[in-house]
Amino acid sequence: MNKKNFKNYFIGEDEDIIYNIFDKIELCKKRDGIVYTDIFLPPQIWSKLIEIESELEILIEVKGVSIESEKKMVAFKSYYSNEILNFPFKLILIKNSSKFNILEHRHYLGGILSTGIKREKLGDLIVEDENCYTAISDQLFDFLQLHLLTIGRSKVKIEELGNIKVPQYKFDIKEYLISSYRIDVIISALTNSSRNEALKMITSSQIMINYKFRTDKSLTIKKEDVISIRKYGKFIFLESIGETKKGKFKVKFKKYI
Repeated sequence: MNKKNFKNYFIGEDEDIIYNIFDKIELCKKRDGIVYTDIFLPPQIWSKLIEIESELEILIEVKGVSIESEKKMVAFKSYYSNEILNFPFKLILIKNSSKFNILEHRHYLGGILSTGIKREKLGDLIVEDENCYTAISDQLFDFLQLHLLTIGRSKVKIEELGNIKVPQYKFDIKEYLISSYRIDVIISALTNSSRNEALKMITSSQIMINYKFRTDKSLTIKKEDVISIRKYGKFIFLESIGETKKGKFKVKFKKYI
């Protein structure tokens, strides 16, 4: 498969990321070994790689914080390689040392990004009992440990997880009534805000659909779309479950907490 044909599988994705992945696949074939991405990829990319594995003529393996993780690192393995997979990231625990200052997902993510580390260098973040579990590229672990000492007013401590089990994701499932599947209608329902307020969120780049910023207010939301709303969290459209006599749609969403 040439680079142009490969890119056509990922229309709308960041070209630099897609071309970098293609180069790693070619390097894998040249070495007859294993080559890893140095970033965690969103599901619309790693799932497509698995789908076209046979066409790429290599083996694809993925790994994240847990099996349920959305962001995963990818390994490209030659058919002829006897190497053992050893993904170059560490599972870490960020402990909140304060008993009085509550830290949530957004606080941990903001704290990490404030050190200059890019989001794609991190796996999913899972927060439980005010502590944060995540994954980070091997090369950045020492840097983060050295530079992330506080988040807000809370002192934090970073440890490699070792044999500690990562908690499962927690989420709420809620039903909503909507008049259409347009993004502005959906955002209004998920945030319990007016259509005008929803439109402001969309046009000011506060909304990501499947991990890409979208500003088209007429965009239609589909089943399994992932909707990230700044200050409100991440939602997944599970299913449509019926229609009322007045023509409104009953829909079900999962929200990560």
